[in-house]
Amino acid sequence: MKKNYFLSVIFALALFMPVAMNAQVSTFDDLILEPESYWNGSDLSGGFVSGSAWFGNSYDTAYGYWDGFSYSNITDNTTPGWINQYSAFPGDGVNGSSNYAVAHVPSDWMSGTYDPIPVGVKLQEPLAGGTVKGVFVTNSTYAALSMRDGDTYAKKFGGESGDDPDWFMLIIRGYYQGQFTDSVTYYLADYRFSDNSQDYIVDYWDYVELTGLGNVDSLTFSLSSSDTGDYGMNTPAYFCIDNLNDVTNGVRKNSTVDFAFYPNPAHNLLTVKAPAGARIMLSDVTGNSVVSTEATGTVNLLDVSSLPKGIYMLTVIQNNRRTTEKVVIQ
Repeated sequence: MKKNYFLSVIFALALFMPVAMNAQVSTFDDLILEPESYWNGSDLSGGFVSGSAWFGNSYDTAYGYWDGFSYSNITDNTTPGWINQYSAFPGDGVNGSSNYAVAHVPSDWMSGTYDPIPVGVKLQEPLAGGTVKGVFVTNSTYAALSMRDGDTYAKKFGGESGDDPDWFMLIIRGYYQGQFTDSVTYYLADYRFSDNSQDYIVDYWDYVELTGLGNVDSLTFSLSSSDTGDYGMNTPAYFCIDNLNDVTNGVRKNSTVDFAFYPNPAHNLLTVKAPAGARIMLSDVTGNSVVSTEATGTVNLLDVSSLPKGIYMLTVIQNNRRTTEKVVIQ
């Protein structure tokens, strides 16, 4: 029933969408904001358009509560708590741009399950029905500081010992004419490593490939966390996105690991030059890890001969720093 609920919301929103803009990339810099401000739907418009996409929003005037998507240019990435819910943890948009989108995923409290209810994006012409290239994602300051330090409602990730295998995951699903196409998952935080130095909370804009969703006319975004209680997820249900349908891979990162890899495309062996002790992971477009190993020297060989042909994401993690690049296996 929930699936039908959020799909009906997406299509209902489509009836009220303004005429699509020419740009196909949703940068959110086409939206007007005063410095250090945000839009959260208090005008009851039900959403907004950036590029060739409509981002749904719901606002409750009685409680000043919102969910869905807002947009912001807040740069405060140090103040913890709900008071700072409109901030991206990197402190700005992709490559230092001003505006970005903040998403708040509501929970299904009416049914008593408190399951997350995905928030929707409806694609417009000329993008609707085509393939979305990708999107940049990162943590909100609210969620990141909660996971790092803990708060009144949520635990500190890793626990006091640092050994708790906590995680915070974004799930992106594609739909075409109401039918599910495929999904992609991305870990906004991951503390499941045996070596605690490899644990991380994403603090920069990372690119997520979405071509594996196929031809779509709408997307939904949801969250899942290892930290749950009687009322659902304890981790603040917020994340940020920028540059939907962008193909730019040259994003400035505040926390990266220098590594090299070849050949690309790869056939049998993939050579990865990375610092000794770094974690090397290869994931498919749905976010599932297919190879995970520790760099034992400067040059490391990954056997990819048995993997299906396609696009994969190669991630190297060291000392809470991580870098991800796209790899093609043929």
